Amino acid sequence: MGDLSEDEFLFHATAVYATGGMLLSGDDLTAITPARLALLRKLSPPTGVPARFADGSFRVGVADLPGRRIFCLLNWSDAPETVSFRLPGRHRIRDVWSDADLGVHPAGVVSQVLPARSGRLLAGTPAP
Repeated sequence: MGDLSEDEFLFHATAVYATGGMLLSGDDLTAITPARLALLRKLSPPTGVPARFADGSFRVGVADLPGRRIFCLLNWSDAPETVSFRLPGRHRIRDVWSDADLGVHPAGVVSQVLPARSGRLLAGTPAP
C-alpha cells in the first residue's frame, strides 16, 4: 500500500474494515509513514462484525456495533461521486480515519462527496 495514493489507501482500509475481520499488510511497516501506520492501528483489533451492504454495488455498508453504527462508504469509480446513506435517528457523525467531528445530523439521508477510488469510514452515535 506504500505506493497507493491517499484516496486509494483509504479505499482499501475502508474495505478491510467492512469485512469485520482480517488485517493483513505486505508493506514494510518500518518504512510506512506515521499517518498511515496510525490509520492501520485503527483497524486493530478487527470488530468481527461485517458491514451489511444493501445491494451489489458495495458502495454503502453498515455495521452495528455496541453504542454506534459504522458507515463504510466506497467510491469504486474513477471520478468523484456523491454517496448517500440513511440515518435511522438523530446521530453525531465522526470520520473515523481523520477523527473529524462532522456534527449532529437529523434522521434521514446524509450525503458525502468522495474523491475517485476512495473510501470513508463514518461512526454514528445516537444524539439527544
